[in-house]
Amino acid sequence: MQLRALVLASIVVCSQALDTVQYGAFIATATYSVANQLGFFAENGLNVVYSQVPNSTAAFASILNGEYDILTATVDNALNYRFNQNQNVTVIGQLDQGPDLVLASIPSITSVEQLKGKPIIVDSPVSGYAYLLQDVLSAYGLSLANGDYYFMTVGGTPQRYSALVNQVLPNGTAVYATILTYPFTVEGEALSAEETPNILARISDVIAPVTSSAFTIRQSSLSNKTEAALLTRFMASMHAANRFLLNPKNKACSIQALAKQLGVSQAVASQEYASATNPVSGEISPPLNDFTVNQTGIMNDVAVRNKFGGFTVPSGFNFTEALIPGTGKLIDYSIKNAAVTEYSRHRFHSNCTTPSSRDF
Repeated sequence: MQLRALVLASIVVCSQALDTVQYGAFIATATYSVANQLGFFAENGLNVVYSQVPNSTAAFASILNGEYDILTATVDNALNYRFNQNQNVTVIGQLDQGPDLVLASIPSITSVEQLKGKPIIVDSPVSGYAYLLQDVLSAYGLSLANGDYYFMTVGGTPQRYSALVNQVLPNGTAVYATILTYPFTVEGEALSAEETPNILARISDVIAPVTSSAFTIRQSSLSNKTEAALLTRFMASMHAANRFLLNPKNKACSIQALAKQLGVSQAVASQEYASATNPVSGEISPPLNDFTVNQTGIMNDVAVRNKFGGFTVPSGFNFTEALIPGTGKLIDYSIKNAAVTEYSRHRFHSNCTTPSSRDF
């Protein structure tokens, strides 16, 4: 009994020693799944509380009011909040380039042209993936400005995926198409033929690369030593997990982590792994995979939003200058760089049972 009491006491002490990070995200990404399931956060003394955000408006309200310490969201949202709304949000790194980002429809819709006159469900018509949708649909001759289709606001990808599979919103409104991404594109393909969404177009076939998910914080966190130190540890853990994920030697362990986090079969998790490690659109930040923002990718995001009138900045605004990383800018690498340094000094140990995958 005494030994059992000592063990329990030690567990309580260890639990109390963990520092909490409030993390908001639309989905449990592959990198997060590896970090969470294989112990990278815990090893770094972190208790990461994951909150699935309902939509981009709520997500950015939560990062700005301090509810979240860090947020993973599409970088287009950060562009909108920083340049259109003058909100002090800061991007500290790129997570991915849009894994399995597709235009998907209900089974009875088999071509993009069939979407004419129909609503497309989105998170928000003025942020996130809405402008990428406009670009893809315009490639097939459909224009939002001409009334060929219209947007219907529903919420984040989980809500839209559910609506697409059910083919109807909770209020009975018919659903026809939306944009999907990891892990829902693959999950949809694993459904029965009557439920499986049709993939009408892949975003990467129309425009690539794009910077998709980005680590976003409120700018004030950079000048708060306690917050910055906590974020550095979080980013170091995520960097270790990302490096682990992208190393082919760790494929088996990564797939196990994805299967457990997502609650899917090994077969589905294997397909999710392929999506997350795709060399064009996966959870990558080339060339070093150190969370550096792909400048071509983010400029493509800017170009697409600008093409459809998505900026309210003064005429002649220099986006190239505005996107140069630095203190007080939209992109600031101070925390990312500190995290990469921490990673290089500290060998992370996964809890994977495969011997070759224990240390990283």
